[in-house]
Amino acid sequence: MKEVIAIIRPERWHHTKSRVQRLRLPAFTQQRVLGRGRERGLRYLPRQGASRQTSIQYLPKRMISWIVEDAQVEPLIQALIETNQTGQLGDGKIFVLPIDEAVRLRTGERGRDALHAQVPADIIMGKAQHAVQATELTHASRE
Repeated sequence: MKEVIAIIRPERWHHTKSRVQRLRLPAFTQQRVLGRGRERGLRYLPRQGASRQTSIQYLPKRMISWIVEDAQVEPLIQALIETNQTGQLGDGKIFVLPIDEAVRLRTGERGRDALHAQVPADIIMGKAQHAVQATELTHASRE
């Protein structure tokens, strides 16, 4: 198992999410972050009459993390590159880290079993029961 972390431009988030969904990866975590790379933020020429240069030290980025099987790493990396590479400074980075263990807190499942979504029958039945009740209410309100 590996963790793949991508730090991308915030405006590429929706395109990235859409492209990666085609890989049918089970889950991800994303967050808005501030950071800087080699470019050290943005620098602007001083305004006329200003005594010093204006700069923004930290730029907004989106950080996304997936825990995947080893065989899924390369397709994920390729999808991220295809979606985010512009050739300009600030395109982002991809990191791949080994995962020694994964544990699903709810059930105690470990390893691969902890990664694959398993919805308990009572939750499925609860959703089905809720849908039936909603349908009954809709029909009752029409009568």
